[in-house]
Amino acid sequence: MHITFICTGNTCRSPMAEGIAREIISKKYPDSGITVSSAGVATCNGTPASQHSIDVCAEIGIDISSHRSQKLNPEIIEKTDLFAVMTQSHKYYMMPWGIPAEKIVVLGDISDPYGGDEDEYRACREQIYWAVEALLKALTETSK
Repeated sequence: MHITFICTGNTCRSPMAEGIAREIISKKYPDSGITVSSAGVATCNGTPASQHSIDVCAEIGIDISSHRSQKLNPEIIEKTDLFAVMTQSHKYYMMPWGIPAEKIVVLGDISDPYGGDEDEYRACREQIYWAVEALLKALTETSK
């Protein structure tokens, strides 16, 4: 199963979610067959993750410094089994692409920390961490 994490710019929330998911998968579900990536609905390709995102992930041992943004496109849609989006509005944005609603899960109302300080990014990271952990647990339990 391939999960693509979606946010707006693919420089804050979804790169953190991707990095967190990789870490959780490697430690708790290494044989699950789950792979992850991330993309943005309103971004350009090649922008690095925000420095605060990099820093707050590094605090918990996750390196997202090599991340580069990518815009949601038909190739990403084709390879993705499940989209994990940060807010309901991201889900609504994706519906016109012809993505079935059952392939989109809303992680929560995870607010965009863009432009905020490190504390806002840290709070966002924690929201994402628990949402991603719950999602991965649910997916691995239903596949047993």
